[in-house]
Amino acid sequence: MVLFEAPHRLAATLTDAAEILGPDRPAAACREMTKTYEEVRRGTLAELAAWAADGVRGEITVVVGGAPRRAVEADPTELAAAVAAREQAGTDRKAAIAEVAQEVGLPKRVVYAAVVAAR
Repeated sequence: MVLFEAPHRLAATLTDAAEILGPDRPAAACREMTKTYEEVRRGTLAELAAWAADGVRGEITVVVGGAPRRAVEADPTELAAAVAAREQAGTDRKAAIAEVAQEVGLPKRVVYAAVVAAR
């Protein structure tokens, strides 16, 4: 995520971002890009909010890192049961596998493998 922020609002924006996105989210604050006094600060949102609290001057661009992937573990029998329940409700197998995969955040091939293993 890229934000262009005014220097007088930077500390509040970084504080809000740390609160909403998590204080440990990696980010960078770039000041006066392409100019003589260019400065890039890297750290977590909480660290950058503390840095900006003292006041910052110049044009600011904030780059926030993406959310970390969360490890999802699902029991193969539960996945197969969820697909079977959708099939009994009238959904074809391919669509049921796609729905379950999206719901639990796993690739379709993992859900398909669970359905095949449950046979």
